[in-house]
Amino acid sequence: MKTIQKTALLLLVTVGLISCKNEPKDTKKESISTHEKQSNSELAFNDARTSEQFQHYIHIKTALVNSNVNEARSGAKMLLENTDDANFRSMVSKVVEADDIEIQRTVFSDITEQMTTIVNGTISNGEIYQQFCPMAFNNKGGYWLSTDEEILNPYYGEKMLKCGKVTETIE
Repeated sequence: MKTIQKTALLLLVTVGLISCKNEPKDTKKESISTHEKQSNSELAFNDARTSEQFQHYIHIKTALVNSNVNEARSGAKMLLENTDDANFRSMVSKVVEADDIEIQRTVFSDITEQMTTIVNGTISNGEIYQQFCPMAFNNKGGYWLSTDEEILNPYYGEKMLKCGKVTETIE
């Protein structure tokens, strides 16, 4: 009976990893650092402030993909300098103050919701992809925005880099 349970558990883990299309760590760093920047050059907004805010949002997202607490703080500090909305500032401040990547990732989900509202209707050229990981936050799921269709998951980083799907294209 224990052999069957072990086999079933192994099968479940294997299916989970395959369905999220993990890739080797060697290729992760290069793809993470280049894709957002290449696609970002095609994206334009109706106003400079939204453009700056979105660039800083992508900075935070990329830092979370790379599991880099300090870089996420850096992006959040820059985003703080570019918003006057008190509620949004409060959310972003939590990323700056957090020493734990998991706290930053949780707050990033709220920041994404606000950023989605900010960018909707302000894009003058290009598109943004709303992406979703169904496994984030204990299978409740989590959204994020990207300038590239390729999935680079900020909620799991290298653990499940490719877990997710595009759910909407914002133009």
